[in-house]
Amino acid sequence: MADGQAPPHQIRLVLQIFLLGVALFSPGKLSAQIEGSAGQEGTKPFTATVALREGYDSNPLTQSYQSTTNVVSSTYSSVQPSLGYNYTGLQADLALRYDFTGTYFPSVNQSYDIQYSQAFIGRYTYAFDPRTSLTVSDNFIYSEQPVPTLVTSGLAPITNTQGFINNLGTIQADYRVTDRLAMVTRWNNSILNADGAATYNNSSIVSGSAAASNYMNNGAFQQFRLDFSPETVGTFTFDYQLYDYQNDQNYRDNQQVSLSLGADQTFTPTITLSGRAGIQLNDNFGLSDDTSTISSGGLGSGELEIGAFPFASISSTWNYEQRSFVSGGISVAVQQSNLATSSNSEAYTINANWDHYFTDKFSVIQSMFINIAVFTPQLTQEQSTRLFISQGSTPQAAAQQYLGSGQQTTVTYQCKFAYELFPYLSAELGWSYTSYGSYFDVNNGNGGSYTRNQVYLGVRGTY
Repeated sequence: MADGQAPPHQIRLVLQIFLLGVALFSPGKLSAQIEGSAGQEGTKPFTATVALREGYDSNPLTQSYQSTTNVVSSTYSSVQPSLGYNYTGLQADLALRYDFTGTYFPSVNQSYDIQYSQAFIGRYTYAFDPRTSLTVSDNFIYSEQPVPTLVTSGLAPITNTQGFINNLGTIQADYRVTDRLAMVTRWNNSILNADGAATYNNSSIVSGSAAASNYMNNGAFQQFRLDFSPETVGTFTFDYQLYDYQNDQNYRDNQQVSLSLGADQTFTPTITLSGRAGIQLNDNFGLSDDTSTISSGGLGSGELEIGAFPFASISSTWNYEQRSFVSGGISVAVQQSNLATSSNSEAYTINANWDHYFTDKFSVIQSMFINIAVFTPQLTQEQSTRLFISQGSTPQAAAQQYLGSGQQTTVTYQCKFAYELFPYLSAELGWSYTSYGSYFDVNNGNGGSYTRNQVYLGVRGTY
């Protein structure tokens, strides 16, 4: 969880990561997306890996199974180089990593049959003294293929041939006030652009697609950590997050404040448990301030109430062998929406990871992620229609924007077997499954829903 421990997972927003109970800047979580990349562990200053894969993808374009055209499947070839640098000094640590993936789908037979993703992760920590340290970090992702776990940040897990960008930067101070009391203070900035280049209209930024999520997030985080014993640490956390959407989506602007109590418990040197519980206040002020629709208790009236939501998270890790572990977590929280008609949704998330070494050379890595986002209409159908007419839609098109109540369910599972042929070369066999279901009462049905299977065989070289 976001306890000011080690640096974070790519691009999840700080609030959602905290609610999931996952350590910010956790290399283990990041490897679920960029598995086996360089710069993750070890003492060598420079590291490099390259993976070559041949596989089959049942749905590389994540087409809906309600599509009027046949769902395209394809074999694929991919190359995944990674470079890393690690420096450990007396007072300063520096870690850098760059990952690239290029994938060719011959059966797609379009200009986007070759798709790319890139990631850059950088972290610098300086210890002023044994009690005080400062960490500056940045996590950048560009991808045309979906990253399902980013649904918690408001990004739909679908293929985007224009690519999306997600960047998370943080500055964090850790300081120990007394032998028992420690504090963590953090500022975060996140940018999500899901539709490529924007345009400018009368000095106003207009996103490429009003249905996409494009925002800047700034936040402040303060946590107090009290050591009740060497095995038990209590926490009190204040977290504020502000989401500022592009101008043609500014009715989605919102802010969140959360307060929580929690504890981190170490039962044995190999078993840990973390839990958090609190309240989250949500203010969708973009709707309250919108003047395009005025009605009692609706847009422009200033009467939209601030929502109060309980949230909770629990996570645990068991390191049962030197390189083998099981971890998992469950959370209830509010997350950003990937719908143009809603700012956010109530979400239920489960995640699990299992790394097991059968022998020193033979291993399996598995991960599972389930996210259920529940949507409750913030507007009546009449208010929604007025809003989208004010955004330039025709009355008929505006009426189709209203979806009513519904939910989105994202499920992903990944499994990879690896066998070390030589100290520098491994063979890999893997399977990945993704399911995305979007179900609403009005004008939608299960539009956009899809399933996807990927299997591959490959080799990985490591220096």
